[in-house]
Amino acid sequence: MLIFIFILGLLIGSFLNVVIYRLPRGESIVFPASHCPECGHQLGALELIPVVSYLFLQGKCRACASKIAVTYPLIELTTALIFVLNYLYLENLTVLLAGLIFSSLLIALTVIDYQKQILPDKLTLGGLIVGLFLAFFRSDLAMGQAILGLLAGGGFLLILAYLSKGGIGGGDIKMMAMVGSFAGPVIAVTAIFLAAVLALLFALPGIFKGKLQLKSKLPFGPFLAAASLLLWFWEDIFFHFYLNLFI
Repeated sequence: MLIFIFILGLLIGSFLNVVIYRLPRGESIVFPASHCPECGHQLGALELIPVVSYLFLQGKCRACASKIAVTYPLIELTTALIFVLNYLYLENLTVLLAGLIFSSLLIALTVIDYQKQILPDKLTLGGLIVGLFLAFFRSDLAMGQAILGLLAGGGFLLILAYLSKGGIGGGDIKMMAMVGSFAGPVIAVTAIFLAAVLALLFALPGIFKGKLQLKSKLPFGPFLAAASLLLWFWEDIFFHFYLNLFI
């Protein structure tokens, strides 16, 4: 079963690569078939095997020899590993399905925000709807908790955006509303604080070296996604740490 979940993660990761590349450009994620962005060469079946094809082709297009970004196999491997974590930590089938979808959305949003500084509504709002729908069938999260999570995550970040006078984007607000619909209010709100800590830790070396300033803008989506996933898997560990630290 672990092997199946890992292979499923590789395949979904390959699909996420398509979403990440095409969605910000307003292109269909279905048509045309996968092709080289440089020469338009349509990829055959053997060129679409996750990770393996990249290694076999030595990171180059078979037709024009242009370089294939290493991010493609990395996203596939990352998705596979996160799928395995979901399988190991989530025993209930419906909760596992929610975890796989939730993780996939966060991976796609992370890369898109890092590359393009946008968080597409099709993923945030679409994911929010899916999160609410799955709450009908989940044993760990009631519909009321999903709705409260939506309001808590999105609402709290909306308040912070107002207080910071535009320092937080609308995409971040919608993203945390989506996180709340999957993970509930406690994780959604805690993830915002944890994301701020992660962003600060990431920025400190650049600030000390003079490459970043305190007012420098960083895409916040990747930190929100990382914090949400950390709490999704290890909520108890983080809360135990908080209690020992502050109480």
